[in-house]
Amino acid sequence: MAEAANQQGGVFYKEGKFAKAQKCYQQAVTLDPKEPKYASNLSAVLYELGRYAACIVAIHLSWNPLRQQNGSPSTPPESDPLALKLATRFAKAKLNGISNKTISLHGEAPTQPNAVKGDQATKDLEADIEKFAILERDGNVDAKVKEMRSIWEEWRSVREKCSTHSANECQAAIAAAQTRFRAIPIFKKAADPTMEFYRIGHDPVQSLMYGLFGSTTDQYRLDGNPDYANQREWSFLFGGFGDARHVFGTLMHLAHMSTRGGKNVNLKVHLTLMDIHPAPLARNLVIFSLLDQIRLSKDSSKRVELHAALFYLYTSIIMPDYCHQIVMQTARSLAQELPNGTHSVCQFIHVNPKSLPVVLELLKYWSTPIPKSTKEFLKFKGGLGDLLGGAGGLGALADIFGSMMSPPKKQLTGSSSSSDAYADPSGESSLLDNIHVALPPRTLLARHPALGKLVRTHQNAPETTYSAVKREIEDTWDPNPTFFDKVSTEHPQFALPGGYPNVLTSPLETTISFPKFCREFQRSAIAPFARGNSGFAVTSQFFELAAEAITKLHKSLKVEVVRSDVITGVAKLFAGDLGERPKDFPVTFTRMFLSNVPDYTNGVLNTAVHLVPHLPPKGLAMANCLLNTASFPTISDFCYNYALLLPRDFPRILGCEVTNPHKSCFDDIALVRLPLPRPLDQLATKKELHTWLSQLLLATLRTPNSSPAPGRVDAPNNLTAFLHVLCHLHLVGFPSHWIGDFWQSVISNNFVTDVALYLGRLPVPSTEMNSRKPLRKVHLDAWVAELQVTMASAKLALPFSVALPSEWPSLEDIGTYKAPLLSSDLQLIPGHSTSVMMSAGSPFIKATGLMFYQPSKEATIDKLASRVHAILEGEPRVRDVKVQILLGQEELDLRQGGIVSWKMSKSWFEKMKEEKWVLAAYRTDLSIPGEHLDFQRPCTTDAPIFCFYFPATEPLSADKWLEVA
Repeated sequence: MAEAANQQGGVFYKEGKFAKAQKCYQQAVTLDPKEPKYASNLSAVLYELGRYAACIVAIHLSWNPLRQQNGSPSTPPESDPLALKLATRFAKAKLNGISNKTISLHGEAPTQPNAVKGDQATKDLEADIEKFAILERDGNVDAKVKEMRSIWEEWRSVREKCSTHSANECQAAIAAAQTRFRAIPIFKKAADPTMEFYRIGHDPVQSLMYGLFGSTTDQYRLDGNPDYANQREWSFLFGGFGDARHVFGTLMHLAHMSTRGGKNVNLKVHLTLMDIHPAPLARNLVIFSLLDQIRLSKDSSKRVELHAALFYLYTSIIMPDYCHQIVMQTARSLAQELPNGTHSVCQFIHVNPKSLPVVLELLKYWSTPIPKSTKEFLKFKGGLGDLLGGAGGLGALADIFGSMMSPPKKQLTGSSSSSDAYADPSGESSLLDNIHVALPPRTLLARHPALGKLVRTHQNAPETTYSAVKREIEDTWDPNPTFFDKVSTEHPQFALPGGYPNVLTSPLETTISFPKFCREFQRSAIAPFARGNSGFAVTSQFFELAAEAITKLHKSLKVEVVRSDVITGVAKLFAGDLGERPKDFPVTFTRMFLSNVPDYTNGVLNTAVHLVPHLPPKGLAMANCLLNTASFPTISDFCYNYALLLPRDFPRILGCEVTNPHKSCFDDIALVRLPLPRPLDQLATKKELHTWLSQLLLATLRTPNSSPAPGRVDAPNNLTAFLHVLCHLHLVGFPSHWIGDFWQSVISNNFVTDVALYLGRLPVPSTEMNSRKPLRKVHLDAWVAELQVTMASAKLALPFSVALPSEWPSLEDIGTYKAPLLSSDLQLIPGHSTSVMMSAGSPFIKATGLMFYQPSKEATIDKLASRVHAILEGEPRVRDVKVQILLGQEELDLRQGGIVSWKMSKSWFEKMKEEKWVLAAYRTDLSIPGEHLDFQRPCTTDAPIFCFYFPATEPLSADKWLEVA
């Protein structure tokens, strides 16, 4: 019976049905504990299941009867094949169990007599396994013995290191490695590090309490869902939140829930607002402060002024001087009182400690008049085409943005049907087209005599009236200070000449969704000043509800403001890397909304790896696609491009589900968290996993070519991002050694695959999923320097075991270096109208790699940058080239006075200097440096298109590199 159970277990094992195989092997061991092969087979299946501690116990059960087979208990002979398997598996299980924290070398010693006796017996048995493993063997040693010796050498080294420190010291070393790992950038750098400031949102307001489509039958709706009927604590993450319209929409909804049916329900609400750009953080602090003043104000006249200031701050490029005074005073008060926590908004707002300095800098900038002119600003408001044409060659985008914006514009314009411009949105819109400002509150119109006259006669006003209004606006209105950030607004490709922001949306267009949203939550009478259909009226209705929501929730409301990249920032925030965080703040989010941040951060792959784990089961990470919507026919195509997985495979590999994969990318894209870890029988097989990892690794090392706007698709991930994917797989439920075996092949440079490199343009089509070529070795020699840095920094943080080559550097051997690089190719082609922000050759795309090489006939930056695929394939023309490629940099700025800094081992640095290597930066997503990209049409002045030279730098010799640390 024991043998029958064992054979059935073997059948299940070969079929990959490990759980069933375990039951059979366990039965065989129970029936015949004296047969060592049964316990050995049990240990094998437990190892495959990733149950390393149980695997070691099964090895003990096998080793004892194996010793008995020699007569008196003794070490098995050196040639015993079963002993060889057990000894090898023992060391592997120990290494992987320690790496994934299921086994500890710092366990407390037992104190009970029987436990002490058992502990000693275990030590004696494991000492006997070690004795067998390190036996000197005569003659030729076969591969299996070499493997065993190598594994034991690694295991003994780890054990020896652990013996020299305490458990607390061990935990501290692991924590330090985890901190270093989180700090390593996961994205390539942009040639120009300037970040664009997104001031105004374009999408309809939504509440995260709704589902994906806002209907009462939506399965993802939180409000009205029986599963959440008793939930009283809500936490939401808003990444890249822009003008925070969805933040306010969610607040209104929660406030409505707290008083529904006349009952007061105490809801605890936490909103985390995270953005990599400090300006949206500072701007929304001003907005929250104005809302706080509105809700606390008892003076109706002052309340109208506050609403006017908020209206113009939120929607307009300029504002009346009295509104400007309110905004400046608000910013000044925040700058003075936020640091010591005395500002009234501190009751419900928490600014992350490390984010505060950059936020304060902007608040101080806005607290005094900025050196900008209303007259100059309005010169660029002659119409959409003129506006775009004036912004560093943005005229080529006028048709694109015009078509994008025409639907809401059409709803707002047309012939006026009323003599009252306040009652007729089309009348106000018509005025806006001519005077470029929205109407102030009716009660404040007397402060604008010329404008008041125009409003009364707007249907047939003479040109002299318009001229008077123009002069009045130039004299008594000021630029909206919160639209200026001192960086992007001074950048020639992000701003209008003279340092003015390029704002494409009109005040009436950005608020077009407000009335419908307000109707759903308006329960009290609308304030008299907010009645009507004017832009001010509908915006005031919206912010009145927002102020009421803060009043209803503020005792249990906390708005957390954090300056960070949202993809990697959440883990840093929770770990304390961004400063001390109150202990009662949540460490999971009910739901997340990321806007279109994933368009620039490798899409759903990084969302699944870095953010979805911070959701509860069934929690949603939602985003939209705005950069390249038309590039993806469906959400399924969007997912495949970024993750190289079809939606059906997300649960089997990434541990989450894709909602509505067959819908258009004009809909929200959402990932649903599944309970983790998942059972192994619900995951991909080891072969399937390794095939996918091979595809992902090759796509990371050799990025496919980008496409021109509006089909531009970014692929910013570097090798550290790939390593984070490997760590996430452990969380999903894959055994550590499945992951470690793959990474070991990379580290050891014996990576073999039949996966074909994709050499086409982005986006990657799903037809590439089965693209294969004959099995061959992939040559990774050119990435060793970067791999060494990453592993020296992060090895202790990894939840799987890998053995590093003995010659690889330690953390102490890693240095930081810098060099003065400058790309003359960042400038636009003279005489041509282009858009660097949208074009494939934009210097703002995270797509810069570094090439270190010894110059030769075949080693020039032009040739090497276009032959990365040849380097990977080991083609003869590059086989003898000495080159190292770094996809991760510490700092990069290729503008005038440009600089690059990077990390590498000191030995690599010295070798490169001695052998007279050079350094150049190159674009990873454009194959051929020096050639301009001609996108379909000839590059002529009368037919402006997107033309760009590839931004590769001139090589810089190693004698000009400098050591920083």
